[in-house]
Amino acid sequence: MHTGSEIESVSSVISEILSDKHCERCTLNKSKNHIFVRNETISLNQDYHREEIDLLFVAESPPMAYLKDHSKYFYASGQVKRSGLFYHMMSVLFKNEMKKHSKHNKEHFLKKFRNESRFYLVDMVKCPINKLFKKEKRKPIKSCSRYLNKELHTLDFQRAVFIGKSSFKEARKHLDLDFNYAVISLPFGSNKNVQDFREELTALCELRSHVIPDRKGNYAHVQRKLTEYGR
Repeated sequence: MHTGSEIESVSSVISEILSDKHCERCTLNKSKNHIFVRNETISLNQDYHREEIDLLFVAESPPMAYLKDHSKYFYASGQVKRSGLFYHMMSVLFKNEMKKHSKHNKEHFLKKFRNESRFYLVDMVKCPINKLFKKEKRKPIKSCSRYLNKELHTLDFQRAVFIGKSSFKEARKHLDLDFNYAVISLPFGSNKNVQDFREELTALCELRSHVIPDRKGNYAHVQRKLTEYGR
């Protein structure tokens, strides 16, 4: 188990983020829209914080689409829509219920996500970077890694799950990965990415109590691992 630090606290990490302590060299620091999305989504995120976490999901960033539609953010309230990270995650985690009750408000599934499954989600980069080119993401990822490092060593979780292999490849240069973690695909861009995401997340959830990822933290060969562990 990765135990939370007694010195650092979640609130102190959030305070650092909101004060722009490590944002001076970030290319997004001067954008009012990016800072607005960051502040709003951090507040929403905190409403679902829990002290003991089984799987800590680390998403790439909040979506820029939050500016036009608040419900696009994972932890924002609203009707379940058939797109976005929330929909793809819940379709795996609560598959049967999503099929029968997809018209539920998001809060119904978010409460199950937090209270029954003991899951929590944070963002790797606190400002939205999903509309940036790969090279443009490097500075925000580097700057926000200083916040994320503290966050990861404050929260009490069994395993971290980074969503987005490309962004994680850049972030890992700046992170102290001295805990159990996995890396899975982003469910965007193609049907294959969605399929890979769902297979990898399914494997993680089914085997989360005893599977150890490879040296790179990947669950690339899902079927092999399921067979290996008695599935």
